[in-house]
Amino acid sequence: MLSFWEKNSFLNYDVIIIGSGILGLSVASEISEKFTDQKILILEKGILPTGASTKNAGFACFGSLTEILSDFKTKGEDETLKLVYDRLKGIEILRERLTDEKTGYENYGGYELITEKEIFALNEIDSINEKLKNIIGENVFETANDKIPEFGFDAGKVKSLVYSKYESQVDTGELIKNYIRYVQERGITILTGCEVKEVNIKNSKPEVVVSHNVFHEDLIFQCGKVVICANAFSSKIFSDIKVKPGRGQVLITKPIDGLRLKGVFHYDEGFYYFRNYKNRIIFGGGRNLDFENEESYQFRYNFKIIDDLENKLINMILPAEEFEIDMIWTGIMGFTENKLPEIKDIDGKIISAISCNGMGVALSGYLAKKVIKKYF
Repeated sequence: MLSFWEKNSFLNYDVIIIGSGILGLSVASEISEKFTDQKILILEKGILPTGASTKNAGFACFGSLTEILSDFKTKGEDETLKLVYDRLKGIEILRERLTDEKTGYENYGGYELITEKEIFALNEIDSINEKLKNIIGENVFETANDKIPEFGFDAGKVKSLVYSKYESQVDTGELIKNYIRYVQERGITILTGCEVKEVNIKNSKPEVVVSHNVFHEDLIFQCGKVVICANAFSSKIFSDIKVKPGRGQVLITKPIDGLRLKGVFHYDEGFYYFRNYKNRIIFGGGRNLDFENEESYQFRYNFKIIDDLENKLINMILPAEEFEIDMIWTGIMGFTENKLPEIKDIDGKIISAISCNGMGVALSGYLAKKVIKKYF
């Protein structure tokens, strides 16, 4: 049973945001910066953000050469170029809001490993560069084959490297820790351990119903607007939010003496991605090996994929290095059918913002701006 004080001070807000991941934090920040008098609450069902915001590999990127070529086929050129622009603007917003120091932002550049299967993409570099010039103003991609022996890759498997100076990395833990601190300093309340049971409209005001895990009774929060930023888990709140979970397997090595590679790296249309973290390697992806089982809300290991990641480290990425796996973990991303972000008006005062499709670090800032411009 709640006290008078709890009912009087904790249950009424101007805006309630569901989800404390990078998108929820971005939406809250954007609202508080534009409307300083708004009383904002963020509800999070976990102790830490649940989906992928604290479980990703820490990439600040807009898309590799083969990923962009694939997106041209599935999304069309106009949508793909718009998405690249949105990702770049989102990274700019994040850096301006939190600073590079507080996000652990490092610009070592990005590389894509080209095997025999992707060799055709090299013929498209000039064409892609020309299309991206309207967004970036200069050439984005170039070959960097001299780096293959320098990084120690297996030259029999890696036929070429494609370099972009615009790709960077962040420290995921520091980013989210400092983002939480940023919103709290702006007077925004975050309540964790609050799994939302339902959201409805009553007496013209949205109500967010949460089960109290001690008293086993419903808490009812009221507000003027609700923004659902629970990504893959949004469909559990409203079934007509069409977003599917996509689990990502990630591993990190123990420190490797004399590690030669530095930067962010992609392979196979972005389905594989790795980077250095100091003198360790963080490696994730492989979802395309087992789409069916990776469309899951369960934080479980898929050893078919983990074994594949380790095999690629041994045979292609670090063939001359001794290394040990230190940790493995999983994160759950959200994917729409057309692989595009979506902002949806559910009931006038209830809005959902999905789905970053594995690009939350890059997209969240700009997607948040679109939410506020359209609905606030």
